Amino acid sequence: MRLFIDTSAFLAIEDADDKNHESALSFREELKTGRSAYRLLYTTNYVFDEAITLIRMQIGHSAAVSFGDALKKSESIRELNVTEKIDFDAWNIFKKYKDKDFSYTDCTSFAMMDAEEIAFAFAYDKHFVQYGFKTIP
Repeated sequence: MRLFIDTSAFLAIEDADDKNHESALSFREELKTGRSAYRLLYTTNYVFDEAITLIRMQIGHSAAVSFGDALKKSESIRELNVTEKIDFDAWNIFKKYKDKDFSYTDCTSFAMMDAEEIAFAFAYDKHFVQYGFKTIP
């Protein structure tokens, strides 16, 4: 099964002060050891941008660099690039959901998940559920 990884999950893993830290570490361990049904892991370059920025602001530069290097070298997480088509779809999502406080990065994630037919997200962000995806853990 395929799983999208959101900024909220990356931040929860990296930030020991995050309220979801223990949950995120536990689920990451399930992924690493194959105890999870999810075998194909995805994120986007927009999520990467958002994650390293937040990690830098909340934990520090060296933590952001360490996280970024690990993600760029990862053989288990595929970083998908937001294309012109995904950007167009994300913009339409952003415009349509004026009653939600989706970030633009959220909208690019939703558009990518729709395009790649990924139904599940490793995320602690309520916006994924509001849009119609299932979140893990």
